[in-house]
Amino acid sequence: MHRASPAHSARGGTPRRARTALADAVSPLASPPASPSEPKPPATFISSLEIPVQGALPIPPPAGTPKPAPAPAPAQQPAQPAAPPTPSGRRAPRKSKTEALAALQHAAHADGADDAPPPAPALFQADAPPLPAAPRLDLNSVRTPARGKRHASPKGGKERPFGLEEAPAFFPTPEEFRDPMAYIRAIAPRAQEYGIAKIVPPETWRMPFVTDTENFRFTTRLQRLNSIEASSRAKINFLEQLYRFHQQQGNTRVSVPTINNKPMDLWLLRKKVQELGGYDAVTKGKKWADLGRLLGYGGIPGLSTQIKNSYTRVVLPYEHWCEHKRAWSAGSTSASGRLDADGDASMSPPDSPLTATSSPLSEPPDETEVKEEPDETAPRRRRGRMSAASEQKTQAANRTSAREAMRDEVCEVCHNNDRGEEMLLCDNCDCGFHMFCLDPPLATIPKGSWFCPTCIFGTGGDFGFDEGEEHSLSSFQARDREFRRRWFQAHPPPQGAADADDATANTFGDVKVTEHDVEREFWRLVQSPHETVEIEYGADVHSTTHGSAMPTLETHPMDPYSKDPWNLNNIPILSDSLLRYIKSDISGMTVPWTYVGMVFSTFCWHNEDHYTYSVNYSKRRTHVPLHWGEAKTWYGIPGDDAEKFEAAIKKEAPDLFEAQPDLLFQLVTLMNPQRLADEGVRVYACNQRAGELVITFPKAYHAGFNHGFNFNEAVNFALPDWLTYGRQCVERYREHRKQPVFSHDELLITITQQSQSIATAIWLNDSLKEMTDREMADRRKARAIKMTEALEEKDHPEEQYQCTVCKVFCYLSQVVCSCAGNKVACVDHAERLCKCPMDKRTLRKRFRDDELLETQARVAERASVPAAWQAKLTRTLAESARPPLRSLRALLAEGDRINHPLPELAALRKCVARANDWIDAANTFLVRKQSRKRSKRPRGRAALAGEAAAQAEDPGDRPDRGLDEIYALLEQVDTLGFEAPEVVQMRTHATRAEEIKARAQGMIWTQPDEQDREPYLQDCERVLLDGSSINVFLDELVELEKIVAREQLTRELEGELVDDGALTLDEVAALLTRARACNLPQDNKHVRMLEARQRAGQSWDERARHVLSQPYKTLEELEEFEDPDPNVPIDLAVLDKIASARVKAREFDKQARAWLEPEEAAPRPRVQDVMRLVTRAEKDFSIPAVRKLKLMADFALDLESRCDQVLHNRYDHAEEEDIFDTMHQWVEYAKLHLGVFALPKFDRLDEQLTAHYRWLENLPWYCSDHHRPHGKDLFDDVLAATRPEDDLPPDDEFFTCICNDAVRPPAPGTVSDAVQCDHCFARFHGQCARSGGSCPFCDHHHWDGTLHKERSWHFCFMPGMLLRAPELTKFYSEDWRQLEVLVHRIDRLTSVIGQFLSFASQPGNQRKEYLPQVRHYMRKLFRIRFAVSPNPEVSFGLDLAGLHRILAELPVTVRTKKRRRPKFTFGQDVDQDWLDGTRCICRGRTPYLLNYPKVACELCNKFYHGGCVFFSIDTNKYDNRFVCPLCCLRKNRSYGYAELRVKDIKMGDPDTYVDTVKMLDTFSKDIVYKKLPPPYTQTLFIELIRFSPGQPDTVLTNGPAPPHASSSAPPPHHAPTNGHHAYHHSHSHSHSHSHTHAHGHSRAALPPPPPSRAPAHSYSPPHHMSAPGGHMPPRPPWEVKWTRQTSAPVPPPVSAPPSSRGRSVSSASAAAAAAAVLQGPAEDKRLPVTPPSASRKRKYPDGDATESPPYGSPSYKRHTPAAAEPPPPGPRAVQTLSPSLAMIMSPDTRHSHSPYIGTSASASGSVSGSVVSAAGVSVGVAPETPPQQQRKVKLTYTNGEGTPR
Repeated sequence: MHRASPAHSARGGTPRRARTALADAVSPLASPPASPSEPKPPATFISSLEIPVQGALPIPPPAGTPKPAPAPAPAQQPAQPAAPPTPSGRRAPRKSKTEALAALQHAAHADGADDAPPPAPALFQADAPPLPAAPRLDLNSVRTPARGKRHASPKGGKERPFGLEEAPAFFPTPEEFRDPMAYIRAIAPRAQEYGIAKIVPPETWRMPFVTDTENFRFTTRLQRLNSIEASSRAKINFLEQLYRFHQQQGNTRVSVPTINNKPMDLWLLRKKVQELGGYDAVTKGKKWADLGRLLGYGGIPGLSTQIKNSYTRVVLPYEHWCEHKRAWSAGSTSASGRLDADGDASMSPPDSPLTATSSPLSEPPDETEVKEEPDETAPRRRRGRMSAASEQKTQAANRTSAREAMRDEVCEVCHNNDRGEEMLLCDNCDCGFHMFCLDPPLATIPKGSWFCPTCIFGTGGDFGFDEGEEHSLSSFQARDREFRRRWFQAHPPPQGAADADDATANTFGDVKVTEHDVEREFWRLVQSPHETVEIEYGADVHSTTHGSAMPTLETHPMDPYSKDPWNLNNIPILSDSLLRYIKSDISGMTVPWTYVGMVFSTFCWHNEDHYTYSVNYSKRRTHVPLHWGEAKTWYGIPGDDAEKFEAAIKKEAPDLFEAQPDLLFQLVTLMNPQRLADEGVRVYACNQRAGELVITFPKAYHAGFNHGFNFNEAVNFALPDWLTYGRQCVERYREHRKQPVFSHDELLITITQQSQSIATAIWLNDSLKEMTDREMADRRKARAIKMTEALEEKDHPEEQYQCTVCKVFCYLSQVVCSCAGNKVACVDHAERLCKCPMDKRTLRKRFRDDELLETQARVAERASVPAAWQAKLTRTLAESARPPLRSLRALLAEGDRINHPLPELAALRKCVARANDWIDAANTFLVRKQSRKRSKRPRGRAALAGEAAAQAEDPGDRPDRGLDEIYALLEQVDTLGFEAPEVVQMRTHATRAEEIKARAQGMIWTQPDEQDREPYLQDCERVLLDGSSINVFLDELVELEKIVAREQLTRELEGELVDDGALTLDEVAALLTRARACNLPQDNKHVRMLEARQRAGQSWDERARHVLSQPYKTLEELEEFEDPDPNVPIDLAVLDKIASARVKAREFDKQARAWLEPEEAAPRPRVQDVMRLVTRAEKDFSIPAVRKLKLMADFALDLESRCDQVLHNRYDHAEEEDIFDTMHQWVEYAKLHLGVFALPKFDRLDEQLTAHYRWLENLPWYCSDHHRPHGKDLFDDVLAATRPEDDLPPDDEFFTCICNDAVRPPAPGTVSDAVQCDHCFARFHGQCARSGGSCPFCDHHHWDGTLHKERSWHFCFMPGMLLRAPELTKFYSEDWRQLEVLVHRIDRLTSVIGQFLSFASQPGNQRKEYLPQVRHYMRKLFRIRFAVSPNPEVSFGLDLAGLHRILAELPVTVRTKKRRRPKFTFGQDVDQDWLDGTRCICRGRTPYLLNYPKVACELCNKFYHGGCVFFSIDTNKYDNRFVCPLCCLRKNRSYGYAELRVKDIKMGDPDTYVDTVKMLDTFSKDIVYKKLPPPYTQTLFIELIRFSPGQPDTVLTNGPAPPHASSSAPPPHHAPTNGHHAYHHSHSHSHSHSHTHAHGHSRAALPPPPPSRAPAHSYSPPHHMSAPGGHMPPRPPWEVKWTRQTSAPVPPPVSAPPSSRGRSVSSASAAAAAAAVLQGPAEDKRLPVTPPSASRKRKYPDGDATESPPYGSPSYKRHTPAAAEPPPPGPRAVQTLSPSLAMIMSPDTRHSHSPYIGTSASASGSVSGSVVSAAGVSVGVAPETPPQQQRKVKLTYTNGEGTPR
């Protein structure tokens, strides 16, 4: 982990960025030229800040910071390129340094001014435009080498600069990479020798880059490369000190000596003289000539004299003064006290990251560096300064006030504030000194600037990095890319052929730059005295404020890499990292820091805080197989060479460390690796590329630089081996008085509290003991000086236990005093805490002594557990050559309990395991196991003989191991070398086995006589009994067993065969087995008899098992085994199975016959119960009665399934099939053949079918002769008269007849039969006039029932018939569908005519132009030919005839001018389409909305951002219909998602808006404004650009005018002109349209139903079903489609909508269609309706493409959706009615006398999708729902004007 230097300075100063300008000025002094005759190259200054970039912001200066003064440019100084203008907040070079520059260069260039080279050309243009930078970093724009090259090193075999060796690179496998700490411990033995190591993760590990590149911003630090190198900065500081010294001595024009007109390098001269022993040694040794050669000069006469004189004149006085001042400062108590105080301040590092301090990037500026140039006319800053007598006189008046002001000034030597007129102020630190207190004293005030000795010695101790600019990643990348391009094109490296194949090289134009080229160029610039390059580095960016680039559990909890152990946010807190015991987060150590580098940006030599480990990860792109970011070069020094490195860099620049001893803590110094290697320091290097990790090890110094734009992240961690290094670092911090980051002692205590494992105790014990011993020694020291003690058992903040002197954290004990406040001190610096006596101070302890010692003792005891166990094991093995097995087992158990790896434990476990195996093997002989099974004792055998026979019958109980195994085990135990009781027992057991073996042999060889045979058998049984106890297999015992068993078996067989008891088959087999085992002869009579019985029993068993194995057993086969032969041995288990199967088969047969031939009044079984019985029976048996029952049940089950489908409207039948005919056949068949079953669904179908036929007979057009309805003519007439598109009258003036044909003039020469009405002048065809003999329009007899009509029924009864139809009729009857179409079509026509009559009933609305409309309605009613009205007491035909007579008498009205609505032009109308194709409310003024989700308006098809118009775009919904705010304004609609406010761009009042609603309603000619309060909800503001005035209604020229023009209501229907109406996209039938709305898609219009095919015979009630006899029932009538296995109903095609399963069309949907026709198109639903006029008539169509097909067209086939399983039927849907049907069906007839009372309310305006009922209630018609759902209507109460209230 690397950190850049924080900005700091001594004495409140700031980082001196401009200090490095001296390098340019003193460039001739920097280093000797290779040849003194070569001309000096021009000095150049290049800064990356000269490249302007968009998005880069300069750091503003702190408040009150004065502007920097311009640096003086003497005329003698050669011209140099001008530095870039200093931005605000950046400081100019210090004045003293500038003067030193001018003075030292004046003489150097005085003689050689003519030879000065011309200025170098500028690399960057000052007035160049800023480079563009995108807000978000484009990861595709950075360098992305091909992925998969884990060994991406430069090709060509080029040697690394300085000949450095490569640090090791490791390539772990995925398994090795799983545990970071374990892997680092594994590679540490090798990698720690290099100080650094590189780890290339596996290809499968891709840590994501989660930084928000758009919002991530950081501040950079400026680095001047040639000022970072130690020798270069030491040289600059020396020259400034030298100049200040000579200025103090009065030599204000000091000059640099020259040799051959070239300035001498005074710093190098002084360094070489000191290396040779000093001035005196060089002079005495006459080494001045050798010194010249060391400086690079040769062949110059008098060279040694010139060098000596130059040194004596310029350098030697300064050295003498320095020695004198050192001695004076050391001898002056007050001065040393001041130096100590200053030293405390100067060496104090930045505050701990645990404290809340300001960022290192935001330090205050140095006041001394921004002070303006003193004005010669202004008063002197030094009080009491007397340079001349005239000055004394002019300032005499001010002395009194000056003395008063100087009272606060104190002399730093004597600490007195008197005699202020003789006190000097240092021009650098403003400290005061009496002139007589100085050594040597000063008699007069020196002229010019004066510096105190401390400031002269401390020059250069405040070096640091300045702040750069604030960047985003994109702007920083742009600057780096442009800088690299220009730099390497201006400084191209040598091009080689090997570079062409280098994958790591970059190309800038035709220049290819490799990583080694960048490394060489970097070190050249660092060491160049003439080229000053200033770059930026984004270092130490806190992830706590800017966010980590890796996912964390807080920011990305779902990302698996947030829990990855290699995630840098997790590494410090892993289980093996000691930093996890720190109680708070430490930024930069336990919380990662990020680093953003550009080319040449560097991190200087340093080691990590507290010498910890660090890990640095270079980011790479994820999700694509590419890397991004340039390489970073690392240099590492092993921790073992840290002291060598420190000695080498102090030797390189001793003056820097003398002025700033803690220089290496500041991270601002580099040293060339080559010079380090020359000093014997091991230096290694590696190049870290994207996606790679670099590990630094404890105490290892490291440095490096970046090759270009890259992004790194780093963090610290600590392994247990770090503890020793950590303690060393604390002591080093204490020596340099540097504040630690955390308390090392507190960390140790925390570890003891949180981890009690043995492993922890082992590596913690030494460190804890050292801490305890050190603490106890400090306490003894405090007690020796009689210091009081106090115990505080609580933790304090760190600042309350940090020593104020050495900055160490005194966690365990601190010295405090009541007078010191919160200040504390360690025991070593207790005397410097305050001036109180030591016995007044208190030693504040955190723990008691015994508690501290007890903690250490517990840890030591825990750490010693493994060693104690090892000692016990060694002692046990040493006590005996054959240790007891019990002791070894105890040691093994104790080792297993120790939770720590023990090397000896594995060998001990193996030894004990082998011993346990031996014991187990021995116990097989020593322990007698119980018999695995106990054989049945044959009847009649004796006790001893029975035991012997049992052993013969059960060979498994016989031991299988003999004496040889016993002896082998005894030999093995001698080899294993342990002692156990089983060893002695085994030896005794072997002896006893030998004895029994000898006795058995004696018995076998003995041949007893017949009379001695019984005692012999008893002796044999005794020997066998003794042999069974030793558990050893002996052949002699086996032979003896056979002898005993043969004799016993013979006795048993004689008894068994004589007895009459039957033997089982198993018993016979057992006896034969024993006979063969004891070698009984085959010709023995008993053996022959047993074998015969066994053969007979096996034959019976085979036949029985064969029957049982059959899948289907018959009763006949089972009954064969009912009475077996007692002499045949059988298996009782098989016999039981046969009997059980026979019982079950008989039960099944009995139940099947009972159901097939039921008794009188017996309950009928359900089909499901029958099928369950059949399933159980057919599983194992084949019974004829069951098969017959199954066949009938299959028929019944299939019938029930079909009935269920029919009842739920899911039955699919052929088009040519009459479903009711088919159902009638089902009923007949079921009653004849399936009466034995209970069929509930069939019974329901039977009831429904009966009700259907009754319903058909009640139809008015039902023919009893033909047994079917005749409604073809009626249906055709109604369809033709109720077409929705035919609501407007034809625009042909010849359409005046009551029929639908025009009465045109006859052809020339022919006579017309047309007649004309004298009242209304309507012309009729002769045939039409003869039908009634009078004008149907004028004569009311045509409508009041006087004239007889064939259709003598009334419409109001039809809805009742429609609703009373049974469900089966509604599902399948074409007659019901025709009636439904008739009702809804006529209902819609009734609503239209009723609203028209309601409107025209008002006198003001009775106009001549409505006459064609009246005739058109009457023409429709005349064709229907039956009464049409809401109730029987009202006749629309009669009312229309009366209205016709009134209108026929009115004169024709003429409108002068057609009204016109105003038009609006909004801002979006004049805008151009934006980049993403939108023309949104935002008008393209918000860049972040680009590519935001869009939505298109369905009217104007323009695109809008969903967020801009408050429209939520849900991709899961198929319907995201949207109408834009502009279209809503133009259509006078309400916008449902926000409030719309229109602002006139010409109106300045912010609260005044345009009232578009009123303007559209009144057809306004002017803009109407309205005042609105501030918005309180979602509001859209739209600008009105232009306005086209409207044209309101004008006064009629003739005819009766209404009482008030405004009260004239428009006609109730909104039918538009030119045949375009609300149904111009639908088909002719209103119910078809309602389905379209309900399901979101259109379908073909429902064709008229065909004539119903009722059965030829009359339907009779169901008769009694006869029970089936014994014969098999015939196949059912649906045999063609019948299958044996009843399957689920075949799902019908998906083309039909779901609503076709229930009722075809609901009354509510038809009413909605009628209301839509009345209101007109949806887009005009809020516009006022104008009365129909001649100009709005349309031509009557000759033919309509949407005309319904002929009456005899094929039947409409209903299908169900193609679902795998239809949903269960829900509650029956409620049949909703339109207002007209509701009034017809209502039992309340109070309002029946006024059919127009309900329709008049909606005359002034209606709402689309609703009609108004008689009570003034608006019934909102919802889309039709599926049959399984409840349909609802929305009721909206309206006021008298028809608007909702």
